[in-house]
Amino acid sequence: MKKNLKKYLALCTLILATILACQKEDQITSQDSSVTTETILKNENVDTERIAEVLREYKGREIEANFIGRVINEDNQPIMGATVSLGGQQKLTDANGIVVFTGAIVNENFAYAKASAFGYSNGSRVMVPNNQNSFTIKLFSLENSQMITSEGGEVTINSEEVGETIIRFSDGFFDENGDPYNGNVYVAANYLNPLAADTGNTMPGELYGINTDFEEVALGSYGMISVELRGDNGEKLQIMNPADIQIPIHPSQMGSAPQQVPMWSFNEDTGVWFEETVAYNTGSHFEATVTHFSFWNCDAPFPVVDFNLTVVESGTNTPLSGMNVTITYNNFSRFAVTDGNGLVSGKIPSNQTMTLTITDACGTIVYTNPSFGPFTGLTSVTIPVTLSTAPINVSGTVVDCNSAPVTNGYITYKNSGGQTLGVNFITSGTHSYTTSGCVAPLTVNMEGIDTNSGEVVVPTTVTANPNATANLIACGGTPTEYIRYSINNGPLQYEILNPEGGIQGIYMNATAASPNGGQTYLFGSAITAGTYPYNTNISNNQSFAFEALGDVDGIDVSATNTVPGNIQFTLLNNVGAVGTYINIEFTGNYQDQFGNIKNITGEIHIIRDY
Repeated sequence: MKKNLKKYLALCTLILATILACQKEDQITSQDSSVTTETILKNENVDTERIAEVLREYKGREIEANFIGRVINEDNQPIMGATVSLGGQQKLTDANGIVVFTGAIVNENFAYAKASAFGYSNGSRVMVPNNQNSFTIKLFSLENSQMITSEGGEVTINSEEVGETIIRFSDGFFDENGDPYNGNVYVAANYLNPLAADTGNTMPGELYGINTDFEEVALGSYGMISVELRGDNGEKLQIMNPADIQIPIHPSQMGSAPQQVPMWSFNEDTGVWFEETVAYNTGSHFEATVTHFSFWNCDAPFPVVDFNLTVVESGTNTPLSGMNVTITYNNFSRFAVTDGNGLVSGKIPSNQTMTLTITDACGTIVYTNPSFGPFTGLTSVTIPVTLSTAPINVSGTVVDCNSAPVTNGYITYKNSGGQTLGVNFITSGTHSYTTSGCVAPLTVNMEGIDTNSGEVVVPTTVTANPNATANLIACGGTPTEYIRYSINNGPLQYEILNPEGGIQGIYMNATAASPNGGQTYLFGSAITAGTYPYNTNISNNQSFAFEALGDVDGIDVSATNTVPGNIQFTLLNNVGAVGTYINIEFTGNYQDQFGNIKNITGEIHIIRDY
């Protein structure tokens, strides 16, 4: 996973330094350059600016909110080093696949998180935010692709429950630059079952869209597909000519499926589905012709309201996390899992009588209401439920190395099998996790981090039967590799995720990211011990420079060249063989991205990887 960060940082290049830049070019993935092109291609029939304009009315005023996100793969395993953007911030997931956003600027009715990782298709989530929010995004791997040629062909996706999804490609593809492509085409295609609970994590955004009249609607899905096209060299492709897709109708929806239904594509720029064309019922499938590929969705539209539901234990009103919430209407289903505050939120159909079902982690239905709603405006509901057994609770304090309360961090709760049970955002030195007590006693393993210091929580295991106290200490040390620095004599900032260092010829680089999402990238043209100046023109001078600095205000790389007393770098030892440490100390002045001159002192302690 180390290579992911290097590729991401290469995309964020602020300068290109002659020979080194040429060497870095091979490290750049097509992900960033393709995003702009992909958006243009994907929206050739869509007025994205008009969608954004309409959404401004629906989103509501700007607010600040905190978020914990988790990015996982198809096997529900964490993806480390995934890039997640939300509320104007961009961060990387840690070893648990988790990312934390504090004070993100979002809208009161709309928060849009986007995730990407090398080797995976993009994913996203849309939420109606509250003060603290959690979300999960599952990304599809690009490894299990089917191959056709640029002359066209057919791809099928098999599902035992619903049948085959069929995609027929015509002749003609073009690459990210708009040039015709000839060669093999690798099709990563996935079918998403509209009645499966896991679809809520794998689909982008949520079941919320803008129709051709530019009205917001809730969507009832008859099925959706994800399609990404790649060439022989990994470049993203799009189709020149329309393609035909056939999405199977779920057996449970066969009787209610109409003769035709709107077909929606997901608009990554705005975070909503947009109505583009029509799919026709063939008796077993919905069939449509499309002019581009990303996510496509067969959906019936409904007027929409914003909705919040909190599940608590009856009697104590303790919020219950990990409870499965299902809302069904007109043979459509929506699924969600309550977060650490017992909350789910989103957009649901207005003026619809629905069935609400709440199920505990054991699969036991603890609440059902076949006449839930209808609602005509913003609705917040708290529902007490009676569990068959006492709820499991693990709680306690979280302090740092100085015994002071941790004010910025998180705790993960896992069972003895390593399955993540929940995540708790820490702001006031305490933590608490409560869920249904279907398995008691329950072994709970806790890990986490103090994102202010970079210190990890000492791993702690307790047995809850049904309750347990776990007083945690975030003083487990930093990893064996890091970049750390102090700005203007302030507290140390740590870059400890995805560390990587190496040499290409006489050129050296080192990089790492912080739990808060920042990332630092150093490059230079010296490999022997000594003191060297800051100079971005490393091809003509033995020097070092930062291509990116993980502090929130960053660094103006070029301007720092002429800052009086600019940074000096001391390479403490000759760079040795792969597997040995690269050790660099640095101190001096630099200019941040806002034009402010600052002083920095720090060190790099990174193992050479190549």
